[in-house]
Amino acid sequence: MVRILAALGIGALLAVGASVAVVNVASPVPTPANQPLYNYGTR
Repeated sequence: MVRILAALGIGALLAVGASVAVVNVASPVPTPANQPLYNYGTR
């Protein structure tokens, strides 16, 4: 009985982790601003 409950708990945690990972991958990543890596001023 304890093993069954432990397996259910681990399975639930893995399912939540997988769903969060899928949502993070599916969400669009905002494009970074096109800025130079170094700002040399007005040279």
